Amino acid sequence: MNRALAVARRWDVAAAMVLLGVFVLGATAVTFAPPGSSVAVWWPAAGLAVAFLLATGPNRRRAAIVLAGMVVTSGLANFYGGRPPLAATCFGFANTAEAAVVWWIMTRGSHRPRLASLEDLGRLLLATLAGALVFGVLAGLIVTFTLDRTFFPTAYAVTASHAAAVLTLAPLGVAVSTKATIPWRLEDLLQGIVLLAVTLWVFASTSGLPLAFLPLPVLVWGATRLDLRALATQLALLGVVVVLLTSSGYGPFAIAGRSGGVAPETVGALTQAFLVTAAVTGLALAVASTQRRDALADLHTEATFTQTVLNSAAATAIIGTDRTGTITLFNRGATNLLGYQPDDVVGSLNWVQLHEPKEVAERARELGLSPGPGVLVHGLDEAGLSDTRDWTWVTREGARLVVDLTISPIVEQDGQVTGYIGVAEDVTERRVAAEAVQTALQRERHAVEELTALDQTKTDFLSSVSHEFRTPLASVLGYTEMLEDGAVGELTPRQLDLVSRIDRNGRRLLGLIEDLLLNSRIESGQLNLARRPCDLASVVDHAWEATGPLTQRRALRLRHEIVTRPVTVDGDDTAIERVVLNLLSNAVKFTPDGGIVTLTLDTLRDADGVDHARLVVSDSGYGISEEDQRQVFRRFFRSADATERAVQGTGLGLSIVQAIVEGHEGTIDVYSELGQGSTFTVLFPLATAVAPTGPVR
Repeated sequence: MNRALAVARRWDVAAAMVLLGVFVLGATAVTFAPPGSSVAVWWPAAGLAVAFLLATGPNRRRAAIVLAGMVVTSGLANFYGGRPPLAATCFGFANTAEAAVVWWIMTRGSHRPRLASLEDLGRLLLATLAGALVFGVLAGLIVTFTLDRTFFPTAYAVTASHAAAVLTLAPLGVAVSTKATIPWRLEDLLQGIVLLAVTLWVFASTSGLPLAFLPLPVLVWGATRLDLRALATQLALLGVVVVLLTSSGYGPFAIAGRSGGVAPETVGALTQAFLVTAAVTGLALAVASTQRRDALADLHTEATFTQTVLNSAAATAIIGTDRTGTITLFNRGATNLLGYQPDDVVGSLNWVQLHEPKEVAERARELGLSPGPGVLVHGLDEAGLSDTRDWTWVTREGARLVVDLTISPIVEQDGQVTGYIGVAEDVTERRVAAEAVQTALQRERHAVEELTALDQTKTDFLSSVSHEFRTPLASVLGYTEMLEDGAVGELTPRQLDLVSRIDRNGRRLLGLIEDLLLNSRIESGQLNLARRPCDLASVVDHAWEATGPLTQRRALRLRHEIVTRPVTVDGDDTAIERVVLNLLSNAVKFTPDGGIVTLTLDTLRDADGVDHARLVVSDSGYGISEEDQRQVFRRFFRSADATERAVQGTGLGLSIVQAIVEGHEGTIDVYSELGQGSTFTVLFPLATAVAPTGPVR
């Protein structure tokens, strides 16, 4: 509180000093007129007031205080300068209007004024011109109606003088709130001394007009090396020195006027042109230089961050190449996988040489190409494309490993492909395990279809294998959760992504094992259902919520229509939830993005007067052919369409659903047309007992 009060008091003192300065500068502004002219080339009172308003920022209350004070002090200055009371008062309001216009344009949208871009500089130029024009028009009207003078000469003269003053002094107000971005250097002192010396030499001597703009190159030197605060200070001091010396009869402009070669009014115009040129040139270069320095700093930061991220991916190979396939980037993960050091391959090795030659040749035959780097990036010729497939890499020691490689093009703004980036993970062990599981499943499927005599043996085998899988898999998932919770330390985002992949695929495998175990129990006639009165609406709601992870990365429209009253059935709520989950999972898998998946639950009475709960899961997906509909509930059956589209699944889900529904004395039917989607309707007999009031879990 004391600090805020102290800041407020300091601002009050500063405002009072500025308003006093406005009075003094306004009352003595006539001294800034060139010899032989009655018009001041510079009106520093206007520039000082605008600079303080910009330093105040978008604070309307403080701005209003300053503007109100300007009406008084500027009016008094004009009265002190010899103008009649009415004219002096009008000029006070005109000066205030000019400052208000500049402040409003620069703080529009409640932003603090800044000069961080060329757009900001354009706003300052626009504000300066608008404010000067407003004052010029008002001043012309005032002298026309109160002093019986001509409108245009006055309006033109004061517009130019006020614009020059505001443009040279206003940047000081912006720079007050700008942090110094460049540390002080001896070069800065040298540049300042040179600028002052050149300015004094040119404007304190009798040199001719050709040397008038000699200080500008020195100012350009400073604009490219200094920060905004230092440059704004130099501009203000340059304006003061040039105007004081010119109004005292020194310098090329005043000498030209005194010699009779240039009219006094032209001397003022030349001085104003010099100041405006210096301000625009210096500020434009300063802003551009600042943006360049910031861009280079951001680029260095991004490069450092990118290199850190690349090196942190110790288990993932990230390889960048140019358009021809020559390696340009080789991270630590690639070194760990392949054994090469970056210096061994960057700029000298083509990444196709890291691949198994036989695979490259086979892929080339498929594409009708000659073996080479083009085989790896075939079809990747525009932004947004990528290709993911398994490849066999050859390490430096000659070992083979299978990697899941995703290749994407590097595309410039003009659409030109300049290179490629490949991200690979070693999936050798995972592929071996997946192939082993797939082989086991295929053998068991063939045993079901072709070796009926060995059915019981197959069932026992599946049950045993599944139980053996569950124990280590549960351990894997448990350790995965510990890693995600930070039990062994905080993981990087990339490590969290890899762990989440392990968890996601592990849970997928766990679901497969649960299906195998349940199928074994169904086949052996040991499907024991713990039936009791339960609220089917609550069970269906819970199942609907559980499908959230399945649809997170899908663009599907989901509809959920469930009766609000309890729907009581005599059933096993866990088994029924599995029915709903399996049906919803199939609907999501077989519906492309943009499709609709609908879940409804209501009740109906059949022709025999028996009340049923009706559960309907429908989609707008690929549909099932009439021939496949007759086999869709058969174990291990997969439709030709599912196989062709490589939709994940084992063909057990619907057979399990049918077994559970029939175990509840219910029925399940399917209606589908190819390309039109599918609808599964399940009927459960309603129970006569009252369902529990809360969710059944």
